[in-house]
Amino acid sequence: MLRNMIMIIVTVILNTTGQFMLKAGVNKIGKIDFGNLVASLLKAATNGFILGGFVSYALSAVLWIVILSRTQLSWAFPMVSLSYVITALAAPVLLNETFSYMRLIGILIICLGVFFVSKT
Repeated sequence: MLRNMIMIIVTVILNTTGQFMLKAGVNKIGKIDFGNLVASLLKAATNGFILGGFVSYALSAVLWIVILSRTQLSWAFPMVSLSYVITALAAPVLLNETFSYMRLIGILIICLGVFFVSKT
């Protein structure tokens, strides 16, 4: 059980890292222009942050397959919601995004739910 939890935590970290890398990449290249979609996608495909984000997601997906082979989906999948918690807490620090009390309440509810699921 502990090994599965550690793998889930690593998956969550990889997933969250991927999100921040993708955001850093699009911040660098700017808005994706649907009028010039091919050029925008080429810019994205050559951006190191975006490529790193995809690699992080790929590693997360591989590890997730291992986790699913060892645990129940109904137990493991709610644990992935911890990536929402990490992202919501880190985004104001790393990306200067806003943070509100309502967001904090939502984070606390997610944490409470993950706690209850982890006890089953």
